[in-house]
Amino acid sequence: MDLVLAWFANRTLSDGARRTARRRFEKAVNGLVPKTYQRYEAGGDDWGVTVLHPADRGAYRWPAVAVEGPVTAVSLGLPVGPELAGGPVDLARDLLTGADVHREVVPPFGLLALDSTGRFAVQQDWLGMCRLFVGEADGVTALANRPSPLASFLTGRVTPDLDGWTSYALCGHFGGELSPIHGTRLLRPGERITGERRGGGGWTVTSQRRYAADDIVLAGIEARGRPLEESLDRAAHALTTSTDSFYRLYDGEMTMGLSGGKDSRLIAAAVIASGRLPRFYTHEDTRAEGEVARRLVQLLQDKRGLRPEHELGLAGAPAAVLDVGLRERIRRLQRQYDYQYPSSYAVRPAVPVRLPESLPPATLSGAAGELAIDFWYPKEGADGRSTPAEAAAARVMGALPVTFVAPDAVAREQARVADLLAHADDLGIQGLALADYLYLTERMRRWSSAAYTVGLIAPCLSPAFVAASFTLTLEQKRDRTMHRRLTGRLVPEWAEVPYVSASTGPSTATRIWDGDGIPAICDLLDTAQGPISQLIQRPRVVRTLARHVQGTGPANHKLLQHFAYLAVASHQLEPGTARRSSSVTYARITGTPVPRPPHRRALSRLARVSGVRAGRRIWTGIRRRAADDQR
Repeated sequence: MDLVLAWFANRTLSDGARRTARRRFEKAVNGLVPKTYQRYEAGGDDWGVTVLHPADRGAYRWPAVAVEGPVTAVSLGLPVGPELAGGPVDLARDLLTGADVHREVVPPFGLLALDSTGRFAVQQDWLGMCRLFVGEADGVTALANRPSPLASFLTGRVTPDLDGWTSYALCGHFGGELSPIHGTRLLRPGERITGERRGGGGWTVTSQRRYAADDIVLAGIEARGRPLEESLDRAAHALTTSTDSFYRLYDGEMTMGLSGGKDSRLIAAAVIASGRLPRFYTHEDTRAEGEVARRLVQLLQDKRGLRPEHELGLAGAPAAVLDVGLRERIRRLQRQYDYQYPSSYAVRPAVPVRLPESLPPATLSGAAGELAIDFWYPKEGADGRSTPAEAAAARVMGALPVTFVAPDAVAREQARVADLLAHADDLGIQGLALADYLYLTERMRRWSSAAYTVGLIAPCLSPAFVAASFTLTLEQKRDRTMHRRLTGRLVPEWAEVPYVSASTGPSTATRIWDGDGIPAICDLLDTAQGPISQLIQRPRVVRTLARHVQGTGPANHKLLQHFAYLAVASHQLEPGTARRSSSVTYARITGTPVPRPPHRRALSRLARVSGVRAGRRIWTGIRRRAADDQR
């Protein structure tokens, strides 16, 4: 995972001002970035660019930084999708001349192009998925792919953006351009920021919207009524083109997930049809997923004589998860991804303390295939009491029931989503397409893990596939027409194998209350008192804990893991609001106090003694006597 910072001032800055901002940035990333990372630095007295990236790029053919003559290209991700005539510098030159270099790219991808003669351009992808944040302070415009170091660089203050955390509480992700950190925002879909250096120093910086998600969605809607085969042809071409483009940028063995579902099967079929054989892995926390994946692999052997490697394992096996406590797992997760990862990963194995030393192997994901089905539509036979707009809003704010969240927070987020729906209506997006639009521009943009990992590619986010998905009728989506027909074209022997999902049957995955989960959440209820933790109604959390501990009914594990995530964030971002541990909630729910090491109380008393003048004199005397004894 690379780390990028670029800044441009409207005037020349003193050496002291630049050093101060630099020290703040370095302090923010200290302990996060491995010492083995390579560093690229360029700049002057009114601008600067810093890129920290793994020295080991593995099999990737596209560098993070490329310099040729006066032009520098800094890439965030891989430009999968388009036919590239040259390398990164050629793409940067095109961007500097005004070309829409992002038009055919599979998100996420961002590009910074810098001309040493005094010009720069930054391009966000059409979905706004690339994690590139911008902020301004005291005449300095800065961009970074992590909001906390960005805020540190600009002001030295890293405080929470409560609008962003409100969105996270209800949606399970930060909505739109919202950020976990105050004073920063994500670049908008298709946003381009450009700058020109003035003769006397300082930059004139402007922003504009270029080709974006709205253009792709409207192209699909306008094509409705055309023959279905045209949409299928465009979608198939998009998948195979993206796959071929991916292999031009990656020269290694590729491993991809193969579940029992429709999306991974379609992407795997596209890879196999292109004449390549990936390694497969399957998470069989739900047994039906493993059974179907085994059958698909067996069919390749029986019908085609292909023998791909197939690894099966557990994504959330307790033995791999519970060796690190809940609170530490969440703290590491938030540190690794700067607070932006889904709370559901709190019950996955702990991530490392630092960023990875090398880039992970590349893989393809079936994410966004949901656009071609009725994923966020009301169920068949629903009573129809909700309008399509109301149903879409409920889906995007579906991380928790709204009754679990503070009412003022619900009102703020409802107003934000209402603005999104009003914008869609202005574009002419109506009916059930509203759900697809919000799924694309909110859920896929801000929730998908593809945004955080170089080499995790989602071919279904090819612009042509997205547009084709918006041409489908309700009946075609309910019937999984695109998945069935395309899989039948690409790997016919897979077409009749039934689909299953992770919700088919019981799961062996870790739950939030396993291990130290119960005492950890109880302690967070006692200690986390800041505004972030107050977004979720605490009596609901207490009742849910009690229901599980006392066995009086089913407990909502999503509520508990979501609260735990917010509470740990409160400890990190609102440290002045935290209270001391008291064990009150744990004792009330279980009837017993939290067991503590016997020496802890004695040590805390000694610490209090050493904190007063008389106590310090006592400690001084003890140390002197100990020294005399040693002599």
